Amino acid sequence: MVEHNLAKVGVASSNLVSRSIFFLLFLTTFLSFADTKYDIKKHYCIDRDTVYLKDIFPNSRTNAPLFKIPRKIASYKMPSLDVISAVKKIADIDISDKSGGIVTFDRQCYIDYDKDLILRSLRRIFKKRYPHIKIKSLTVKALNSFPQDFKNYKFYKIEVSKYALQKNDGTFAVLYKNSDDRTLRVYFRFKIVAKVTVFKAKNNITNGKILTSKDYEKKEVDFDKIPSNILSLDKDGEIVAKTFIKKGKILTSYMVKKKTLIRKKDVVTAVIKSGALKVEFEATALNDANIGDEVRVINSDKKVFKAIAIDKGLVEIR
Repeated sequence: MVEHNLAKVGVASSNLVSRSIFFLLFLTTFLSFADTKYDIKKHYCIDRDTVYLKDIFPNSRTNAPLFKIPRKIASYKMPSLDVISAVKKIADIDISDKSGGIVTFDRQCYIDYDKDLILRSLRRIFKKRYPHIKIKSLTVKALNSFPQDFKNYKFYKIEVSKYALQKNDGTFAVLYKNSDDRTLRVYFRFKIVAKVTVFKAKNNITNGKILTSKDYEKKEVDFDKIPSNILSLDKDGEIVAKTFIKKGKILTSYMVKKKTLIRKKDVVTAVIKSGALKVEFEATALNDANIGDEVRVINSDKKVFKAIAIDKGLVEIR
C-alpha cells in the first residue's frame, strides 16, 4: 500500500513537473514576443514544403511549423491574413502587415539556374533586335518548378518570341540539357528598363517621298513607350513613305517600304563571273527587286536567267 501511494505521488510529481516545464516554455515564448513588433513581408525564400515560424520571423527565439505549401508550385502566393492567422495560433504577438495583402513563398531563391548566363544571353537578343538600345536594368525570375535532378542539367540556350521582345515585361523559355541529351524547358519572366534611339519625323511626310536625313531626327525614348517594328535607318534614300506620316511620329516599318532599285522592264547590266572571267550583257528585268532579291532577266536572244540584284541597274547571274 505504501509503495502504491508512493507511486501515485511520483506520478503526480512528474505531471506537476511536466506542467511546470510546459508553463515555463509558454511563458518564455510569450515573453520573447511581448516587447517586439513583427512585420509580415511580401516575399520569403524557402527550401522545404513546411513553413516554420523562423522562416517568417528569423529573429524569433522559438520555432514551430505553421503550414505546408504545395510541393509542385515554385512560387506560392497566399493571403497575408492566412499567414497571420497561422502565427496567432502559436503565439499572441504584435504583427504588422507589410505585404500589401499577398505573401509569396519562393523556392527558386536557392536554385542556381545560371542567372548571369541567362541575363547575358537575353541582353544580346535585345541588342540585336534594337541596335540603339541602352539597358538600365534587366531582371529574370523562373515561373515554374525545377525537377529534383536539376543539378544534372546544364544551360543550353534561351528562346524569346518576337512579340515578347516588343514588351518591357514578358516571358521566355530557357532550355537545359543533361548528359543524356534530354531537354528541360523552364519558363521565366523578364522585366527590362531601357531607352531606345528612334527616328521621328521632323515635318509632315507625304506618301511616296524618298526619305533622307532631312526628314527625320534621332530621339531617345523609354522602351515601354516605343511602338512595335521601329526603324533602324542606316542610309539616306533607301526607303519610301507608303502613307502620310505626321510630324513627330516615330517611324515604323508599317509606314515605309524599301525603295525599289530595279523595276520590272528596267534595262539592267547582267554580270556572269567564273573565276577571273567576267562577262557582261544588257538584259531586261522581268520583276521588281531590291538589293539581295532574286530577279529574272531576259536577254536580246529571249533567254531567261535567274539573277540577284546587287545594285541599282546591276544584277549578277549565279
